[in-house]
Amino acid sequence: MSGELESDLPTRTAAARPSAPLARQVSIDERRRLVAESLQVGNPANSTRDLPAHADPRVECQVDLAVDDIRPYENNPRRAGNARFAEIKESIRASGVRNPLTVTRRPGETHFIVEAGGNTRLVAIQQLWAETRDPRFRKLVVLFRPWRCESHVLSSHLIENEQRGEMTFWDKATGIAALKSRLEAEKGHVLSLRQLESELGGLGLSVNTATLAHYLFAIERLRTLGETVPELSGLDVKTMQPRLNAMKRHAQSRVSRTEEDLYASIFEPVFRQFADEYPRTRSFSAAAVCEACEEALARHLGEPVAQLRHALDSSSRSSRAGAEPCVPTPLARPAARAAPDEASVSTANSSPSYPRDGIQPRTAHPANPGGHTPTEQLIEQVRVFAAMAGIADCVHLQPAAPLGYYLETLPIADSGAPARRRAWCLLAGISGQLDDATPTQQLDATFLSWLVDADDEEASAFWNILSLVRKSRGARRRPPVANNSTPAPGHA
Repeated sequence: MSGELESDLPTRTAAARPSAPLARQVSIDERRRLVAESLQVGNPANSTRDLPAHADPRVECQVDLAVDDIRPYENNPRRAGNARFAEIKESIRASGVRNPLTVTRRPGETHFIVEAGGNTRLVAIQQLWAETRDPRFRKLVVLFRPWRCESHVLSSHLIENEQRGEMTFWDKATGIAALKSRLEAEKGHVLSLRQLESELGGLGLSVNTATLAHYLFAIERLRTLGETVPELSGLDVKTMQPRLNAMKRHAQSRVSRTEEDLYASIFEPVFRQFADEYPRTRSFSAAAVCEACEEALARHLGEPVAQLRHALDSSSRSSRAGAEPCVPTPLARPAARAAPDEASVSTANSSPSYPRDGIQPRTAHPANPGGHTPTEQLIEQVRVFAAMAGIADCVHLQPAAPLGYYLETLPIADSGAPARRRAWCLLAGISGQLDDATPTQQLDATFLSWLVDADDEEASAFWNILSLVRKSRGARRRPPVANNSTPAPGHA
């Protein structure tokens, strides 16, 4: 029996073996078939342009767009065309657009707009498409960003243009003014300078309140010049603003005229004259504009221009206006003190330097007392420094003061401007009108860096003031010289 079993076992084993390889073979073939079918599926089609007209992606993504479906941003603050346009166009003709444009789309509109720079590249490739009909220029791969708000797009273009250094002072001023209007419309209330500074900082734009004040003054009062004279600078506006304000107050102390009326009837014709002459002369001087405005105002008021200029440069402006200037606490009106004797002050100091197109003295004077006394030299340098810093309205002559002048407190709107506050503290401090309880600006590293900056015209002007003050105080401490003509005892 055992032999029977042994002879039968190999037969059964051999008969069962073929089934395992067959199962494995079927399984492998099936898998090969499935893999082959999967390879024939292909990539998903680009269905971006099949979306409904107003259904944009909700997240940032890359999409293909026809160049004719994109428009340049119509509120781009940069007015002048790109001087390198032809070069950029030829680069795109040869290599295409290397850096993708960033676009967005306003709600309800069918076309896209450039969101953050790139107007020049878009116009170039649109021209190439229109001229060549080359399929390379028909579409663009762009970075799409969902719509946020108008202020975001405008600020993005301001930042892009500022980084490229492609904007003039007037372009920046118009852009900031437009952005202020956008922000106020979106928030539903008017923004103060400090609030505007904070809002711009949140958008990535760093602009201090002093610069904002110059931008807004230029937009409101100097539009005729700004739209015609591309070289109008921030220094020009800093020169003109305090002088025009002084003329306005002088005129309003004599005639009943609103500020708008004064500008429209007296200053605006002067601005128009300089704007009309600029295309021919290609030169501009803020000081010349101020002088022409003074002459026009003098004619209007029927007084000699020299008298008007003297009034603008002295405390008689306040007394004629019928109001004694007051110095609120913590300032105290300086006690009466004799002005330093002319002969006691060294006159070796050279004439103070003035900024380009700054408010210069009407008549040149030498460094000796033959033209101006040392006190007048000091006052004149104080005026130059104050005008450069934008606080000229605060300076008033006061013969009884230690240095012949005193400062009114800064307006609330200006008190938050670091540069103006620094200049005010410096002039008020050396004039002797600050008491021990008055908070003053600390002499920190930023201040010292400004003071020793050889290229900063304000710092240079203040060094001139310090030189005159040091010599004045040193002369007062010098002991009197003995009179050699007094007869010695016994020789009377």
